[in-house]
Amino acid sequence: MKIAQVIRKYRKEAGLTQEEMAKRLGVTTPAVNKWENGNSYPDIELLAPLARLLHISLDTLLSFKEDLTSSEIDAIIQKMDSMFNEEEFEKVYEWATEKIKEYPNCNMLIWQMAVILDARRLAEANLDSEKYDEQINTWYEIALRDENEEIKRHAADSLFGFYLRKKDYAKAEEYLQYFSENDPMKKTNQARLYKEQGDIENAFKTSENLLFTEYQTLNCTFVFMMVMAIEEGDIQTARYLAEKVGALAGIFEMGKYHEYAAMLDVVCAEKNEEETYHIVEQLLNSVDTLHNFQTSKLYQHMTFRKPEPLVLECLKEKLWNGFRDEKAYEYMKGNEAWEKLIYSKDIDVSNSTIN
Repeated sequence: MKIAQVIRKYRKEAGLTQEEMAKRLGVTTPAVNKWENGNSYPDIELLAPLARLLHISLDTLLSFKEDLTSSEIDAIIQKMDSMFNEEEFEKVYEWATEKIKEYPNCNMLIWQMAVILDARRLAEANLDSEKYDEQINTWYEIALRDENEEIKRHAADSLFGFYLRKKDYAKAEEYLQYFSENDPMKKTNQARLYKEQGDIENAFKTSENLLFTEYQTLNCTFVFMMVMAIEEGDIQTARYLAEKVGALAGIFEMGKYHEYAAMLDVVCAEKNEEETYHIVEQLLNSVDTLHNFQTSKLYQHMTFRKPEPLVLECLKEKLWNGFRDEKAYEYMKGNEAWEKLIYSKDIDVSNSTIN
């Protein structure tokens, strides 16, 4: 955005007429008109008062170029990467500094350049990397003040990593406040902080809690997609997703019941008698594995409330009654194996020992 456009834009936002602006700055109305038409520029001694009047920074007032698009940022970053193949670090650093001066309001560019320079200086064996600390961190701090939460989060993560490397743990912890409580990266960084401080117990506990939470998020997402596929009549995709749900439960050691449960919706949608029988049999035989995650080594530092036997029995009974829903399983009517499985008094689900 050229300075003429900047003046016009922010004058209007401030609710000022050209005449009012002229009076406040001690110039003529035609002079302001010429600024806004790009026919002349304000005198240098007027720049600071003009910026204050418009409630903007000098950087904003003097930014002659439009904000960069994602593709333009990518092109600059690619050029910067290629320069490292031909130039010394200091040369690339100087080029990046000038580029940031050229686009002082593009915080995404500033953050990305700072990250690359940060990583490159640490990789240079013969470089005095600490001499760049102040400037790189200044760029991170600029990005940290951005309104865009993604840019702010990236900058906070970079500053957290810097102070963690410096073993300034109190300072590193300050940057955790920029992460949402539900952000997995906050828990990851918190675990790193615990570990660096020698608190291994809490480092494990925080990491395990993150695993457990992320399983629930991933499981819900896969199941949601599976249900949508069923509703759209895309059974092939639904089956594929149900298999992923089962594999996920296996990886996170949730118990056999969770490995089979999602596929039941798929085989019911297909009205597949043979597979329905097989899945329900597996569920009945593995109902006691619903809380197997509590004894998994993946979560050995976490504390879970032990399920009450009565609650578990009620859950089994509810499951049993659900399979006896004639409307839901109407297509299984007349299937002798099914009726024997569902109605036989010889099967005692509560004494299942399959894990």
